[in-house]
Amino acid sequence: MNTVMERSLLGAGVGVEKEEWMDLLNSHHITRAEMNKLIMNYLVTEGFKESAEKFRMESGIQPPVDLNELDDRIRIREEVQNGRIESAIALVNNLHPELLDNDRYLYFHLQVASELNAAILETDATPKLANLLKLLLWSQEELDKKKIRYPKMTDVSSGMIESPK
Repeated sequence: MNTVMERSLLGAGVGVEKEEWMDLLNSHHITRAEMNKLIMNYLVTEGFKESAEKFRMESGIQPPVDLNELDDRIRIREEVQNGRIESAIALVNNLHPELLDNDRYLYFHLQVASELNAAILETDATPKLANLLKLLLWSQEELDKKKIRYPKMTDVSSGMIESPK
């Protein structure tokens, strides 16, 4: 871990300015094989199963996981995207019982998403926006308590978001 880029990529908390980042990118030659691995990783991570399979056949790059395992990931993502957070949590617990116990950060995000979803669907006299703002402020307080870096909304009235420090 000698370079700023390596420390940054490994999450050592070292920030890199945009100009420095661009210089580092321009000074590093990315081979075709590295680019193909990066593309395959993106396709698998985002759940593009069919595209990953076609890319595997065209490039010869093997995916980092069995593509048949993506079906479960896709189902979980669809549950989250459709607001069925509890169902997504149940799927995760059935497929990987230890995951949410070991990754409290992920579990926290799912809980926030569940609360947010419930507030959106709530039909009481409180406007939805007010509930969303309360949830946003509560989430930020919880993240601050845990000293987690995140893009923080510093001015609710204008929607100003500050980059993590």
